[in-house]
Amino acid sequence: MTAPTTPRTDTPGQPAPATQQPEANPRLYPSVEAWVVGYFTPMFLHRVPGSPRVRWCARWWDHAEAIARLTVLWNGWEAARWEPSAKPGWWLDLDHHLPILIGLDGPFRGCRQPEGARPGKHEPESVPSVEPAPSGWWD
Repeated sequence: MTAPTTPRTDTPGQPAPATQQPEANPRLYPSVEAWVVGYFTPMFLHRVPGSPRVRWCARWWDHAEAIARLTVLWNGWEAARWEPSAKPGWWLDLDHHLPILIGLDGPFRGCRQPEGARPGKHEPESVPSVEPAPSGWWD
């Protein structure tokens, strides 16, 4: 994989403009969404359709907990690509997060995949109300 190049915009006899150094360990996927679509979904969710034991939502990006967990996994996966000794740790992270993500009580608990004539369902998470602490509580 090669680093992207920036075309030169200097003129003869003039110093080249300062350029940003390429990232030492460039990411393979530019965003968590690209990683979920390009790696995570085909690698780990191939058993989801039709399974009564797991939940997934095509609109995963509308679930804050899923975004947080998938971002942790994506960042760890990208780092482990460059540090082979980090790969076992990434698998341990996956083993922790995956059952929570796709579990029956996980962030997609109110969603379901379409199956046959039954349409899919998306139910965004509801956030409980929170009251601020009384003045002086944290003093």
